[in-house]
Amino acid sequence: MVQILKESVRNQIVEAAESQFAKMGFKKATVGSIAQEADVATGTIYKYFPNKKALFETVVSDEFVEEFLRLTQCRINKFDTSQGIDSSLSNMEGDAESLLHFWIRNRRKVIILLARSEGTKHESFGRKYVQGMTDQAVAQACQQYPQLEITDLLRFMLEKALTDSVRGVVLILDHFEDKESIFEAFDAGTTYHLSGMAALVEWACKKRGF
Repeated sequence: MVQILKESVRNQIVEAAESQFAKMGFKKATVGSIAQEADVATGTIYKYFPNKKALFETVVSDEFVEEFLRLTQCRINKFDTSQGIDSSLSNMEGDAESLLHFWIRNRRKVIILLARSEGTKHESFGRKYVQGMTDQAVAQACQQYPQLEITDLLRFMLEKALTDSVRGVVLILDHFEDKESIFEAFDAGTTYHLSGMAALVEWACKKRGF
């Protein structure tokens, strides 16, 4: 007898998986807990997905990751000026707004990708994401101050600041659900982190006497 698979049931399972992965992380979430949240039998999930990995890759698709990176790069490019890091750049306009709306629409997926994908092909995404932004920050500092020496300490502190910033993204999206609160939290957080990074570069310059 041919099994009839229902799109509504599949969507229900994917929605429950996204919720469980965001709450528990890929490694701790189980097919049983996903089935319970989806209100289906555990065996039903295997009619739609061969395993938990396939379910994860449906939730966090390659297309989603590519769009995440594209929008991030567009946002980062706005900082690529000879005037240096500008903490007054708005989160509510242009590429910054596009990235933030994307994060809000995909709140749980962003949490999973940045912090809860251990055990998947994306488990190093958060670390590489920070490293990429650190490279960009270093390049920006060198452009603004060509004579500045990028010491191990300066790079470490910039990477730490960006690690804290990404952790803040996860915490905000995890804590708030309504759009207005998320926008306000990101506006405050971005201003704080950009000001701190600009001050860090200025501190390095003063230490070198220029």
